[in-house]
Amino acid sequence: MRTSKVLYITILVLVMFSACLAVWLHYQKTGIDLLSFTISTVGLCIALLALFIAVRTYTSIDSVNTISKMEGNILDNENYVTSLPELVNRYKSEDEKLLDKELFESIEYKLKKESHTAVLFADTLQYMIDLIVLFPAVFNASEIDKKQYKNRMANILHNVDKQRDILQSISKGNSIQITESIKLLKAVISYQSFVADGNFNIHSDLLHVRGPILRNPVTRTIYHNYLGLYYNKKGMHLIKCSLNMETIDILSIDGLNKVQSKINSISPSIIEEVNMYLRSACEQFDRALTISSEDIMWPGFINYNKARTLYFLSFLSQPTESWEKAMDNSIQSRSRLNRLIDEILTTDRINSVKVIDTHLRTFFLYQEELARLVKVNILLSKNTQTSNSTQIMYKGINLENIPKKAIDSLFSEIKSFPTIKIYQEKFLRGL
Repeated sequence: MRTSKVLYITILVLVMFSACLAVWLHYQKTGIDLLSFTISTVGLCIALLALFIAVRTYTSIDSVNTISKMEGNILDNENYVTSLPELVNRYKSEDEKLLDKELFESIEYKLKKESHTAVLFADTLQYMIDLIVLFPAVFNASEIDKKQYKNRMANILHNVDKQRDILQSISKGNSIQITESIKLLKAVISYQSFVADGNFNIHSDLLHVRGPILRNPVTRTIYHNYLGLYYNKKGMHLIKCSLNMETIDILSIDGLNKVQSKINSISPSIIEEVNMYLRSACEQFDRALTISSEDIMWPGFINYNKARTLYFLSFLSQPTESWEKAMDNSIQSRSRLNRLIDEILTTDRINSVKVIDTHLRTFFLYQEELARLVKVNILLSKNTQTSNSTQIMYKGINLENIPKKAIDSLFSEIKSFPTIKIYQEKFLRGL
């Protein structure tokens, strides 16, 4: 851009110099034929104008190529992984409102300042996709203003569409990864919004994403995981509607007991449809696990989703895997992740005693506690079939034959995420 300005200024100076020279020669009265002189001057101006147009065309083509080229973009990188330690270390807000502000400001800055070319825009999209797992940390927290969140997110997605349209108006080549990544981003945010409102009747936005086109391991993992969640929620929605459980938490002890006792009352046609959805969900979770096998974060989320699906599938048919194994894998992955986060946030590394208590740390602790408590809920619900070696474990402690008062000290209070407290209180009342 700076080179183009220099060329334009140079050509303008030459034109002005030529015009001044022509006028000066004409007034010198050196005997130059007026007609020949006029033709020569016009020819010189036309030549300079042609030079100007040629330079402008060249620089415009070069500028378009710079803006629209996608070589080396992050969405095509088959070895890309999300750096969770970097995100945890970057976002150290102590409450969800500050984290909400930091996340949105970082996205808005990248969209405004760092997205003027296709490659940079691809980087911004990947950054937003990396943050997908963090959105529930502010989306589901008890004190967050959901309406404000949704409005701001809608504005961001509008700007994403606007930038995409600008780039496509310049060149449609190599835009498929950007288009499908935007569709994936919108579909996941829509899913998270529905689930946060307690609505399991999810829209089919994810079915419009052409998943096989995605090349980036992170985008492919997210695609298969959330497509599995889509199928899971469709199956759960049918079960809840058939059993009149729309307002009941299906993973609570009461919800689990009702499903176990009433599952045979559901019509065969609905059972067949639920079975189809849950099997499709497991297939997608398996694909996501294969892709993310080297990741430190996603297996904890995917195995948790798979464990819940396998458990409900066990009422309808004989699953090929045990829900307990998948849940244990989830708990182990989440526990390992939380130890890594504590290591990242430890300031006194010599004594290892000072850990910065950020909202993200609380969020990931919540995820681990949730997996542990859901397992306890399932094991304590009626008629749950478990292996002989299964122990009812919570935070690594056998809860069998422990007095009720002694259990209070085992629970960690996570204020921003009320589901944990509800499960804990219900569990204690049932002992």
